[in-house]
Amino acid sequence: MISALQDFSVFAAIKLALLIAVSGGLIVLFRPLLLGLARAAVLVVKPKMSREQRRQLATRA
Repeated sequence: MISALQDFSVFAAIKLALLIAVSGGLIVLFRPLLLGLARAAVLVVKPKMSREQRRQLATRA
């Protein structure tokens, strides 16, 4: 563990920080797109009932 920390350079730390910053920026920039994709994936797995299906369910009860 200590040897791994000794091999960690300042350049590597700067590179890691830049990578995290760019990744965070891209996530913030494309957040609406990512949320839309997530909602679409949820609808594929669990589709909403149509108005007719809800009406039939309500009349059964």
